[in-house]
Amino acid sequence: MSPTSPDRRTLLGASVLAAGGVVVFALLRGALPAAALGVTPPPVVVQVATPLARLVVLLAAGATLGGLAGALVARPSRDGARALGAQAYAAVRWAGAAASVWAVAALAAAALSVLTGTGSDLQVLARPDAFLAAAGALEEPAAFLLTAVLAGVVAALCRVTLSWRTTAGAAVLAALGVLAPAVTGQVASARAGHDIATDAAALAAVAAAVWLGLALLETVRPAPGPAPAARTIALVAAGTSVAGVAIAESVLLRGAWFSGLHGPLVLVQLALLAAAAVLTARSRVPGSAVAALLVPAVGLGAVLATELPPALTEPVLTTLEGIQDAALGYRLDPPTVLGMLGPGRLNLLWAVVAVVLAGAYVAGVRRLRRRGDAWPAGRTAAWLGGCALLVWATSSGLGAHSMATFSVHMGVHMMLSMGVPILLVLGGPVTLALRALPAGETGPRAWLLSLLDAPLTRLLTHPLVALALFVGSFYALYLSPIYAAALPFHWAHQLMFLHFLLTGALFFWPIIGVDRPPRPLPHLGRLAMLLASMPFHAFFAVALMSTDVVIGQAFLGQVALPWVPDLLADQRLGGGIAWASGEAPLVVVLLVLLVQWSRADSRDAARGDRHADRDGDAELEAWNRMLADLARGR
Repeated sequence: MSPTSPDRRTLLGASVLAAGGVVVFALLRGALPAAALGVTPPPVVVQVATPLARLVVLLAAGATLGGLAGALVARPSRDGARALGAQAYAAVRWAGAAASVWAVAALAAAALSVLTGTGSDLQVLARPDAFLAAAGALEEPAAFLLTAVLAGVVAALCRVTLSWRTTAGAAVLAALGVLAPAVTGQVASARAGHDIATDAAALAAVAAAVWLGLALLETVRPAPGPAPAARTIALVAAGTSVAGVAIAESVLLRGAWFSGLHGPLVLVQLALLAAAAVLTARSRVPGSAVAALLVPAVGLGAVLATELPPALTEPVLTTLEGIQDAALGYRLDPPTVLGMLGPGRLNLLWAVVAVVLAGAYVAGVRRLRRRGDAWPAGRTAAWLGGCALLVWATSSGLGAHSMATFSVHMGVHMMLSMGVPILLVLGGPVTLALRALPAGETGPRAWLLSLLDAPLTRLLTHPLVALALFVGSFYALYLSPIYAAALPFHWAHQLMFLHFLLTGALFFWPIIGVDRPPRPLPHLGRLAMLLASMPFHAFFAVALMSTDVVIGQAFLGQVALPWVPDLLADQRLGGGIAWASGEAPLVVVLLVLLVQWSRADSRDAARGDRHADRDGDAELEAWNRMLADLARGR
């Protein structure tokens, strides 16, 4: 495609329109946001540069993540999806150039957000100590600094990699870079509902970046042929983006869709996203047409990030309910048996994850049955049970109270690190995927095989590493300042839940998992690995019950639940729950392991009998002859 092709001219026009709209809006708005926040208005150049920098961040982030996603799923690879093909390599290099721009723009956005958030003058940028102190005191500038670091790492990886797996790792880092500003922006500062808004904004940010990036890649570096996988991903990303933006903005607007400027701007943005989604669903529409709608929508997103929504102008309530809204995003009722075990506060992120995992598994089972292959019903029940337990642990009354009550949090921790992973590894998802996915040198099955053989996968599933991650995370999280520092942030709770699930899965996979791990262990080694974890788990519970220091006292004391008058007693109760609820799953795992061991021995014996029947028990006769020769020699 020539540099002056109509598709590129369309994209260039949309970019100029978005940048021009951002500048005009910033000039017309002036210092109104700063006045609403009660800080000194920054210079006009800062008022204009702030949304412009955010626009560049969003566009470059999309080009990076979408370029990497396109290289992974839309461009042919070589050597069983291990090495990049020529087209994929070109896409990665383009994504690396975008990542370099992204890193610089994120640094600029961090500096500008410090100036607008604190009312400081430009001289603060000349004093690194003052700038870093101001950035550390505010979530959003710190997030932009983290994004700049991640974007720089991604840019370096894109310059040197020839591997499909390294490209996948760079895509994960790029997704984290997209998430950091999204979960610390306006949605995190809202009061009631900020938990759901943060989850929705996180899903929408990653989905929109992939969607935009795939459209940009198709315009700038078109694929040599059709890419069904990229089209499917774009459709899913389109739906997720529209739904996520609508949910997050509804929390920020508080129903005031036509009050002020924020609501009408959101409606225009949603209209652009919906139109782009319709074009994405049509197979013959070029990517430039989709990008021409997404770029202005991104420009509106940059403007909305600097425009105060109604949720941020509400008065702060000093009542218990107001404190709970600000700290948790919702209000808690006194605990009852039905209230704790029944539906509570929806955890949007993990509900979506559980539904996707269950749906993908059921689709794989149906694919096997349609072609006449059997799949054990027990594995399906275990996997769906794990998904159901994940939803219940995070979205029931237990999940709601776990954010503000240590003892309940510890119970949810045990379910997420033991109960859910045990059920999931018994479901055999890797074996199901390898049987259900079509074979070929490229495609999802080849990608999965490549990731299973990756050095990082082999390292993480090493018995000593998996054991250290599983038992060590208890001590590292709760007996250090990490847990107390994470308590005020919803995204930190979600990150903890993810850590619990991953470390539990890595630990139980080589012990009782149906799927063959990269480093298979004999049954005796599995038993030793399981028994080695038990003392460390008990010591942790004893440490919690014997300490006199309240973990996370500042946050838990601020929430001040009247039914938890003694935080130290509740913490010791949490230690008892950790001991009791942690030992029971390990005993269950021990029983499952013994059953698997017995069945393996029975299969080996049956295999030996069949072999003996075929060769007339030649092995036994050879053994007897050897014993006879030894006897004669003596």
